[in-house]
Parts: sequence; C-alpha cells; structure tokens
Amino acid sequence: MKNAVLTIMLSCCVGMYAQITFNACHPLLEDQNYTVNNVGTDSTGRNIFETTPLTGDQPCSGVGVCELRFAWNDTASQWEIIADDGNGDFSGTFLLYSNIEASSPNPPSLDLGVWVENTAVTSNNCGGDLTNMNAVLTGDVQNTLSTAQFGLGSLAVLYPNPMSDKLNVDMGAVLDGEAKFTIYSLSGVKVRSFSTSADRILDVSDMASGMYFVKLQVNDKTYTQKLIKQ
Repeated sequence: MKNAVLTIMLSCCVGMYAQITFNACHPLLEDQNYTVNNVGTDSTGRNIFETTPLTGDQPCSGVGVCELRFAWNDTASQWEIIADDGNGDFSGTFLLYSNIEASSPNPPSLDLGVWVENTAVTSNNCGGDLTNMNAVLTGDVQNTLSTAQFGLGSLAVLYPNPMSDKLNVDMGAVLDGEAKFTIYSLSGVKVRSFSTSADRILDVSDMASGMYFVKLQVNDKTYTQKLIKQ
C-alpha cells in the first residue's frame, strides 16, 4: 500500500533554506502533510530540519505528538527521521526511519540510499522502507549535494547477494590505492570493515540474517549498496 509522499519546496528566504513536506506512515502519523523547516546545523555542519513551530499539541494515534525532526546521528553514523514522544521538545523521541548515507550538509536523496523503517518502534505499521513506497526527495535534499552514489558501479562486484557464509569481492576498475569497505546493519551499526585493492573472499558466517549496507570509499568518493544475509 502506498501511503508515503516526500517532496521538497524551496523557499525564497535568505540562505535558501528548504521546507520538506513529509507525508508517510498513516497508521502512526495520520494522513496529513508535515512541513519540516531548516532550523540550523549540528556540530558536524549538517542541517537539522524540524516541524515548526513546536507546540506540543498535535496528537497522533501512534506516537505522542505529530512533530518531526530530520537530523544526523553522529554516534550511529546515520540520518534519522524521528518523532517527538509527546511534549514537543524532542527530549524523548521515537526513531521512525534511518538512512546511512553520510551526505553533508543535507539529508540524502532516496536515489542514493534507503530510508529504512524502524520496525522495533513501528511494528511494521509504516508499510516498509520509504524507497519501496516510491517516495521522493528532491530540491535541497538532492543527490547533487551528496558525496556518495548508490551502487558500486564498475569499481567492485559483491556476490552472491543474498549471501550465506562467504562474500566474494571482485575489484573492477583500476584504483588509485586501496578501497575501503564498511558493512553496516540496518540500525547503522558497523559490523565489518576492511581495505583491499585486489579480489578477496570475506567470511560472513558470523553475521546474523537480514539486510545490510556496504559502503565503498575510494578516490575520495563513497558508494553504497544493499546486501542480504540468508
């Protein structure tokens, strides 16, 4: 069921701040649009977007208050869409979606990554990842402002995918030095990291079943790909 829409409306104010219009996860957030404004930057220089004004009086059926924040979690190394738990000041929050695309200063485009539903909170009531629901992020939150590309292209081939006990890493294009690979869980936790400039076979037998993201960093660029562990 398609119940998510994400669009951007560029404002004409000083600094060209953006307004993100967010509509998703109707069972928890109701079928309504949320305007999320740029309210400043964090310690890493990344932008923070919040529903404004924060009044604390917008009840939701599934979370305390319908007030949202788009922000980078530097500890977990992921972008997050969080909802306030009921008092309107984000002192307590519910994590609804996350995305490991480390773009700066803006959240990543869905073209470059996957906004993953946090089913521990949503109990699958949001209908799945935003990408699977054909949601769109454009405007200020766009791929031209990101340092990453989705898909490893000709730089490397990872197989099989889904993987079981072994993951083959075949290096393709000629590299200027080593390529760094990092595998993250859906929650943004780093589970494996290695560097190589040649083909190799990685033992993944100890990894739990589920979906992962592998990030390839090479020649000052970053590429991201999904992996599934059976």
